Amino acid sequence: MILMRLLGLGLAVAWMCAGEEPLRVSAWYWLNSAPASEWERDFRAMRGLGFTHAVLCWGLDLAAVGHRQEDTRRALAMCRRAGVKAYLVIWHPTHNSLERQPEFQQRDIAGRLRFAFDVFNARWRSTQWKGYLQTVASAYRDEPAFAGYIFDDSFGIGPIERFGGQQGPPGERILAGGKQRAGWWEDWARDTVQFLRAADPNQEHEIYLEDEEHVLGPRVRETVGLDFDRVAKHFDAVGAYTARPWDSPESGARLAEHTREVLEKTRAAVGPDRKIIYTFWVANSVELRKPGPAQFPTVDQIRQIADAARQFGIRHLDLYGFRIGDWAVSEQEWPKARPGTAKTYPLTRGFPGKFLYDRTAIHDELRRYLQSLTSGGSR
Repeated sequence: MILMRLLGLGLAVAWMCAGEEPLRVSAWYWLNSAPASEWERDFRAMRGLGFTHAVLCWGLDLAAVGHRQEDTRRALAMCRRAGVKAYLVIWHPTHNSLERQPEFQQRDIAGRLRFAFDVFNARWRSTQWKGYLQTVASAYRDEPAFAGYIFDDSFGIGPIERFGGQQGPPGERILAGGKQRAGWWEDWARDTVQFLRAADPNQEHEIYLEDEEHVLGPRVRETVGLDFDRVAKHFDAVGAYTARPWDSPESGARLAEHTREVLEKTRAAVGPDRKIIYTFWVANSVELRKPGPAQFPTVDQIRQIADAARQFGIRHLDLYGFRIGDWAVSEQEWPKARPGTAKTYPLTRGFPGKFLYDRTAIHDELRRYLQSLTSGGSR
């Protein structure tokens, strides 16, 4: 652990010495967690609190950026007027409404179709995947407030042994080893970035890959063959986010130490040159479904985590989140709960008093802290 700590600190120093970019502070916002009439008010509130960027998505269906383009562009225009740039979250392996075709879906070891796509299928990538990515890029690349693309939780596919078209006829069993799967993941990463850049060559539009901190551990390598370094090198920025709960006023110091550990592992995994964006939850999972406003995290606890990341050299802090809906919907509820294609969209169930937008009791203190980080045109 001491050796890893020294290595991590050394890589952080090398990153900072390579040239410090302006500090960014972003927060997640589900567009369908609020009526569109409240979006601009919320974006102005974000800017007033000191956020420089928003992370926008359509909760429960991240592919809705493809078919709700008018609404999404309207949200980006509102962000521009409010003075914030915006990333779009465009992918989650299961929370998307892209059309399922059996030949392009995963199968479990019993041969049953799963809802997730077989991302290792080269024909799927060169057809449906390429078409979707380039539709999204073409729709938003010219929006002044647009900052980049986010791929969320991309590796949550589980211990799959059947892939519908990677080798031989669809459904053929593939008992692939970790090295072979690592190569397939790199193929997915390379194609994904190339497809986007073909439609949007603007290097200021970052392509950002994130997943929960478990992607740094051995289990993911053993089950899905993920070599995070091989995948990360194709993206402009990467991150392993943390979602640990707070259970006392003393939790801040413990989670700040955990932040340092995760960032050390991330830097050791991706090397000295890859940009790391650090996302951490500012909602408390143990309080989300309890009545009444959240007690934690306090602004001081947020500060402890953010300062630990900044001391490591992180120049983009990402908070989850500003306004988020309920992601725990049943398979039966999901078709009606997702944004859909109608003129209006259903609102997701909310978490009153649990995310930043209506935790008004902490706004003044949070504003003072965030503005101390981002004042002076630090964009």
